[in-house]
Amino acid sequence: MPIVTGYEDTPGGHDALVLGAQLSRLTGLTSVVATVHPADAHGLAVAAKDPRWREKSEKVAAGRFARARETLGGEGWGPDAPEFAVIGPGPVAEVLAEYADEVGAAVLVVGSTGHGLLGRLAPGRTVARLLPAAPCPVAIAPRGYRHMATAGVTVVSVAYDGTAEADRAAAVAVHLASRTGAALRFVSVAQDEAAVPTATALAQKGIASAPVEIDALADVVVGPVAETLADLPERTDLLVVGSRGYRFMQRLLLGGVAGVLVRTARYPVLVVPGR
Repeated sequence: MPIVTGYEDTPGGHDALVLGAQLSRLTGLTSVVATVHPADAHGLAVAAKDPRWREKSEKVAAGRFARARETLGGEGWGPDAPEFAVIGPGPVAEVLAEYADEVGAAVLVVGSTGHGLLGRLAPGRTVARLLPAAPCPVAIAPRGYRHMATAGVTVVSVAYDGTAEADRAAAVAVHLASRTGAALRFVSVAQDEAAVPTATALAQKGIASAPVEIDALADVVVGPVAETLADLPERTDLLVVGSRGYRFMQRLLLGGVAGVLVRTARYPVLVVPGR
């Protein structure tokens, strides 16, 4: 089960590259860096049959991969070098989702492609289209992550409200914490002081579900759910959240908790699909 990074030679692509390499290095999972064949002016169906275009496209991909190696150097991925894959052609989000399914990806990593402030997520069309289609958790690197990433992941936080979606997110967070040696923080949000006791009970429920060998912490924060999770006061190197399932993801992306998070969080967000 590899960590698959969707890569292009852009600032957002480099952010994704750094996050994907970090996750691969810290978890010990293999790494695949995948780039999608660029389209040509005549349309993908025509281009795919044109050997001249295919040769040009291969050169573009080779240039991207050379830049990827230059960006991270020899040690960036850890002891094992990544596999580089040229996939498609086709719509980027669709091709990445299909490839992740084909190789059984543990996580699909992408970068922000919008124009958010440094350290904020600002997903463009590819990310918005990818989240409802991806068969595995999707990790989104905030803009500028390549400049801010630390050597390790010391705290994995999971947004926890006791629902089935939160339990699925917690299972992924437990797995990441166990492989990276990070502490695991169960974060419950109380929208006002009156809700603090309920939120505290939920956070404690999350801790009770974690393996004893993991350092698990409870954190209750007060405020609007999405905005509070996007800017947690305690250290968070990666925030794991659940979705309500693909049927609802488009609505969530437009205005719900997951949507606000992937647009405004100041750290990588990993969205776990509903099942």
